[in-house]
Amino acid sequence: MLEANNRYPKINLKSKNDLAKRISGKALPYNEALKLINIVIENFDKYWHNVNKMSEPEKNKFVRSCKNTPLEKLLNLINKNILAPYDCLIPEFIFGGVSGRSHVGAVVYLLGNQRKRSKLSLDIKRFFEQNSRERIFYFFNKKCQCSIKISNILADLCCVPFGDKGNTGNKTIARGFATSSRLALWCNMDLFMRIYWKTKNILKNKDARIAIFVDDIGITASRVDKKDLELLYDEVANIFSNPNSKHNLSIHDKNSKKTDFKNNTESGIEHLGLVIGKNKVSVGKKTRHKLNKIKKELSKENLTREDRKKLIIKKKSINNYLRYIKLENNKNNNS
Repeated sequence: MLEANNRYPKINLKSKNDLAKRISGKALPYNEALKLINIVIENFDKYWHNVNKMSEPEKNKFVRSCKNTPLEKLLNLINKNILAPYDCLIPEFIFGGVSGRSHVGAVVYLLGNQRKRSKLSLDIKRFFEQNSRERIFYFFNKKCQCSIKISNILADLCCVPFGDKGNTGNKTIARGFATSSRLALWCNMDLFMRIYWKTKNILKNKDARIAIFVDDIGITASRVDKKDLELLYDEVANIFSNPNSKHNLSIHDKNSKKTDFKNNTESGIEHLGLVIGKNKVSVGKKTRHKLNKIKKELSKENLTREDRKKLIIKKKSINNYLRYIKLENNKNNNS
C-alpha cells in the first residue's frame, strides 16, 4: 500500500496552456485545445442541464448532463488525459470509477480466501453532493501540485451549484459529469484508507476484505459474529463523523446491513445485486427473476415479432452479464 506522500497524482499543471498541452493530440491540436478551454469557461452554464427523469429532487440528487456540448468534450479529455493515467495509484480495494474495475470485481474481491463469511455493508449519503468545490480545488492544488489558478479553473469546470439548476451558493461535484467518479474517489482517499486500516486492525486474522464501489462499502471477514460487526460499524461510523476532520461524509445508518456467518445460509449473502457464495459470486434475486420472466414471455405463442425481438435483446444482455460474472470468477480462482 502506498505511503500518504506517494498516494496522490503529481499532475503539476500551472496554467491553461499546460492544460491545453496535456489534452491535445493528433485529433485536437494545441491551439484548438486552448480554444476549447476558453469557450467552455465563457459559456459553462449554457452547456449543462438537469436530467429530470433520473434525478431525485426530494433527496437533493440532481443528475447533470452536458451531452453533445464542448463541455462534454473537455471533461472527457480531462478525465482521459489528466485523471485516468493515475488509476495505477488507486488501491486494489477501490473499484468504482477506475479503469478495468467493476461492481462484479468488487463483489468477487469480497470472497476472500476463507469460508464462513460475515458481511457489513454501508451506503454513503449523496456521495457526489457531499464533495464541495473547495475540496476539488484542494485536491488539485495541495495534493496534485497544481497552481492556484488552474486548480480554480478545474474546480469550476467539474462542479455545479448544489440543488436545482439556477441555485446560487455552494458548489459540489456534478453527478453525471465524466470526471465526477474519479474526483469523488480521490477527494476521499485518506478517509477510505483510514477505514481500510481500521477494518484490518479490528478484524485481524479474520481474512478481512473491504471493497468500495462509488458510494457502497462492503466488508467481509471469516467467522466474525454479530457483536464484532456492530463494533466495526461503530468504529467506521466514527471515522465518517469525526468532528476533527475537515472533510466528513455522512452515511445512511438505516441502509447498513450486518450478516454474520451463522446467518449466512448456503445460498450466500447479497451485495451490489450479486450473491457471495462459498468460492464464487452469482446473480441475485432481481436478475434471476428478470431472466425467468423473459423466458416465460418468450414461450408465449402470440408474441409479435417486435416484442419477441425486444425480449431476445434483453435476454442476450443478461446472458452477456452472466458470462462476465463467470469470467471474473475464473480470474479470481486462477489468481
